[in-house]
Amino acid sequence: MATRGRGGKFMKPKRGAKARKAAAIAKKKGPVQVGDMPSGSESESSDDDDMPANPNHTAKAAKMAAKPVVAGSEDEAPKKKSNKPTDMSQLSRREREALQAQQAKQRYEKLHAEGKTEQARNDLERLQLVRQRREEESARKAAEKAEREEHEKEKAEQLARMERQRAAAAAKKARGNKKK
Repeated sequence: MATRGRGGKFMKPKRGAKARKAAAIAKKKGPVQVGDMPSGSESESSDDDDMPANPNHTAKAAKMAAKPVVAGSEDEAPKKKSNKPTDMSQLSRREREALQAQQAKQRYEKLHAEGKTEQARNDLERLQLVRQRREEESARKAAEKAEREEHEKEKAEQLARMERQRAAAAAKKARGNKKK
């Protein structure tokens, strides 16, 4: 066997595919009898049609591949039939406990959906507080935005007033220079 090098694992020895195929054909035909003559090339070629090129592929796999796949076929997803007897006395202890646990879980989920459990009440109360907090936050932000807009409007008016005063002062100064 050859090694891969520096501490590597051993590699599998490579054998020819023809040898594996010949071994598979011989195995299929059965044990060789004394006096059997090797068959001619015509019979071997007909046998090769039956055998797949890869000996790892079986005839069963070829049949499965040849079978058309139907979307609603029964082989794809066999439906599970519940073999649960409804009589509690016929069930084993584990089955009975599992059934009771499932029923209790369903009852709890139903009550929870209706809001009758303690956890559901707590959840609803928490949701109500969150909604209230969000409403207050949005109202506060709206008030701040309105105040900011008002402040910016006043600032713009003041700047416009100052600009008019400067323009008036500059015009007055220009008129005053012409008279002299």
